[in-house]
Amino acid sequence: MKMPKNRAIYIGVLALVWACAYFYIFNAKIDINGDNCRYYTFASALASGQGYADISAPTTHPTNAFPPGYPLLMTPLRFFTDSVVAQKVLNGLFLLGGALLLFFFMIRRKMPDSLALVGACAAILSDRVLHFSTMMMSEMSCFFVSAAAIFLLTQMKKEKPFYKDWAFYAMLVMVVLCYHIRTQGVALFAAVVLFFLCAKKWKEALATVAGFIVGCLPWIWRNKALGMEQSRYFESIAQVNPWRPEDGSLDLSGIIERFFDTLGMLVSKALPNSVIPYFQVNYAPEVPAGFGLWLAALILVALIIRGFWAFGKYRWVLIGYTVFTFGLISIFSTPSENRYITALIPFLNMGLLVGLYEVVVWAMRRLNMKQKFSPWILALLLLTSVSNIKALHTMNKMPFPPAYQNFFQIGAVLKQHVSPETVVASRKGELLYMFSGTRVTGYAFSLDDRAVIQKMLDDGVEYVILDQLGYSSTVRYLYPAIQKNDDLFFVASYIPNPDTYLLKFDREAARKKLSQTNP
Repeated sequence: MKMPKNRAIYIGVLALVWACAYFYIFNAKIDINGDNCRYYTFASALASGQGYADISAPTTHPTNAFPPGYPLLMTPLRFFTDSVVAQKVLNGLFLLGGALLLFFFMIRRKMPDSLALVGACAAILSDRVLHFSTMMMSEMSCFFVSAAAIFLLTQMKKEKPFYKDWAFYAMLVMVVLCYHIRTQGVALFAAVVLFFLCAKKWKEALATVAGFIVGCLPWIWRNKALGMEQSRYFESIAQVNPWRPEDGSLDLSGIIERFFDTLGMLVSKALPNSVIPYFQVNYAPEVPAGFGLWLAALILVALIIRGFWAFGKYRWVLIGYTVFTFGLISIFSTPSENRYITALIPFLNMGLLVGLYEVVVWAMRRLNMKQKFSPWILALLLLTSVSNIKALHTMNKMPFPPAYQNFFQIGAVLKQHVSPETVVASRKGELLYMFSGTRVTGYAFSLDDRAVIQKMLDDGVEYVILDQLGYSSTVRYLYPAIQKNDDLFFVASYIPNPDTYLLKFDREAARKKLSQTNP
């Protein structure tokens, strides 16, 4: 079937909007959050034939720190190049691909092409989404795969049994892949099952559950065979603070209270901050959202639901995906702000604009107005993202903060002067590895200095970096341990402004000292 000429033009416009926004904010630097480096390291292990392993650890070992989906998607490109920029561009293409799928999803639901274009542009023109599209992080691949799964639902043929329909199997692959990209992808699985249940397609629902279980079993069996613990996300559910283990755990009532606190934050702060018109919010727990933000949030929720409702029977997969994602995020203890709804934001912006369109058309009909409402008017709302995108551009073009420049310079010193097998302890080992090429490890989050020293011995540490990256654990755990045992550490390199030290760790002296102090 030949594509209408104006539709082909709209696809070109969408690609142009993506290119202008993406390359305007593009950041060639490694992101300092660290997780992006771990994804790259795991992909490097896969590309080099070492399996899904942490090759930066003191001893290379299999890992389940992150689900394997995103590193697997990175691996083909990693075969041909070690370029970080190439991986970032791949993430940008995931964003474009997801936006195109939303465009065709809206057209499939008989919406005006112009509305589909504006909605797809809204999926791209979010500073939060663009920020993650230029990192080596899993959010954009998660968005693309979830958009593909939902689009494939629309491709299933009514007249054909589902078990003979390629679209069903392709959709199921996307759902399983989404879970293996991000654990919260289980929300997409639940949403698809909800969709089939609401459509009274019991066999399809059961087949989806069975297929999902089968798709997850290899990962589960692999981890069990290797004696690995459960996902770190499940471990965090009962923790008061994952970065302060001494704070202990929550009881059931504490977990429930935190669930509703986090859910309230997501609705009253994260949602208004993440979708058009991008309200500025203060995420500090002690600062309440206030009546104005709650009112704005409830209006946005109503409009988004109205927009999802316009997708007919597919409303349930969109509503379910949103509700289940918010619910899953609210369970975990890690402070999230709007971080973990990033992959959902394109769907929310699409739903919001479709909802506005439906409300305006309904109001004009009720008022017996003869004019037709043009979706192009909604494009004006896209301008609300301009200031945030400009701020993102400015931030991404800035150099690394001085503390990180020093940290990376220490990494370069290590790369030049020590063996790649040397083990170095620091607060951000995953970042250090990208610059030093050495083995890296962290330090014990313990107030007991002997426990900190013992972990260094256990990990085979030869050097320690004392930095000023701003993490509280450095001054809470590492610095006191060094102060109390200053006879075990010697300055190997020093960079000022701010003071950053590479310390040589005397392992033999440490072993003797601990043997003398232990009963």
